[in-house]
Amino acid sequence: MGMVQGVCGGCGKTIRRDSPVPVVVTCDCYKVCPLCGSVMEPYAPELAPRTFRNEEDPSWDLLSQAEKSESSVNAVYVCRLHSPPYFSDRLPVEVVLE
Repeated sequence: MGMVQGVCGGCGKTIRRDSPVPVVVTCDCYKVCPLCGSVMEPYAPELAPRTFRNEEDPSWDLLSQAEKSESSVNAVYVCRLHSPPYFSDRLPVEVVLE
């Protein structure tokens, strides 16, 4: 068995594994809160996604004065240790180990 390694593009962590061939793994840095470093929990909105407004649609807010909501459909994880809670839309980062 050979040692393969790669660097995560999201956090810079070096990941090493025993493998005879190059392999792709997922770094878990997207689950870590950037404010406090604790592990965040999956976020599930209380409402159905179709009830959320489309903040990217310019016809929704013609004057661009509406306040943007952090807890949107794009939020994947939440850290409730902060007030207000931190909503993260970071996605898993694939790391190629060679």
